[in-house]
Amino acid sequence: MTEGALTLYGSATARTLRTLWLAHEMELEFTHVPARPRTGDLMTPEFLGLSPRHKVPIIRHGDLVLTESAAILIYLTETFPSPPHIFRAADRAEHARHLEWCFFIMSELDANGLYTMRRHGALKSIYGDAPVAVEEGAKYTRYQLDRMEESLRAMDPFLMGAALSPADILLVSCLDWAVGYEIALPDYLMDYRAGMNARPAYQTAKAQNEGGA
Repeated sequence: MTEGALTLYGSATARTLRTLWLAHEMELEFTHVPARPRTGDLMTPEFLGLSPRHKVPIIRHGDLVLTESAAILIYLTETFPSPPHIFRAADRAEHARHLEWCFFIMSELDANGLYTMRRHGALKSIYGDAPVAVEEGAKYTRYQLDRMEESLRAMDPFLMGAALSPADILLVSCLDWAVGYEIALPDYLMDYRAGMNARPAYQTAKAQNEGGA
């Protein structure tokens, strides 16, 4: 299914950057609707109809409305024609290995380590000040990265080999987040991140995400 206009909603977060980045990597035609979390942007009837939890990112493709950044990335790569540099699984085993990376990044890095830091650091006025939780979130993030060092060092040059995948986009957004929180990362991950940050599609998406255009 590729019928219908594609609209991407959301701005100003690491998670909305992910969807914009992949859309630009894939050279998709889409409309971007800026909307910032924890503002009145997401409390209008229009947005609540799309996402009752008033979260971004959101996409609308024809009659389909989809939330959750990892699900959106996988949907885009499996629905639209992809340039050769974008990963598509050759078989079920490769598909499962890709999902394994995505689930690991989203559960252990994004939700468990880094968002713990965000909830009780930058968002402590909402969720409560918990400096011990922030400290342990940083330790947990680095612990999980260290446990995956052998696999991460095997990137050639991406997580799934020669092609950029949703898992790479999820990982780089978490590495960006970790650097912003002053978590010390090993040189090989910093080099990987720097190369990804230099990609034209990343730069275009970052400006769009931050500028809300």
